[in-house]
Amino acid sequence: MYRGILWAGIVALCCSLLLGNLEAADPPSDLEAIAGKWQPTEADLGGNKIEQMLLDSARVTYEGDKYTIEINNKTERGTISLDPKKDPKAMDIFPTEGDNNGKTLLAVYEVKGDELKICYSLTPTVRPENFEPASNTLLLVKFKRVKE
Repeated sequence: MYRGILWAGIVALCCSLLLGNLEAADPPSDLEAIAGKWQPTEADLGGNKIEQMLLDSARVTYEGDKYTIEINNKTERGTISLDPKKDPKAMDIFPTEGDNNGKTLLAVYEVKGDELKICYSLTPTVRPENFEPASNTLLLVKFKRVKE
């Protein structure tokens, strides 16, 4: 009789430890969530839509805190810093190679599965407050994940 109770207790303890470990697993960080290649599907600069042909020629790749943007024959590389605790989530972009080398770009972002939305400020000291490109200094880009 005691052996049955002891066995049931051991099984219950093992199950709670396993379930506890599953629940305690951290969700992927936003750096992990955006890792990979992205294709812009829409872009809007202050209410003006960016030409689809230009979007079709662009790719963005995120690997850890590094990024590479390729548009036609131009390449930009750099690093990013994310602050997912802000509302909306904040992204700081530090180009180290390309036309924006040495600049700091401020943005807000949202990642949901295979969709990524980033609103960039073209004014170096101002971060967008939302995803509305209300002025010609705000660029909203929507991306879809490239499946390889």
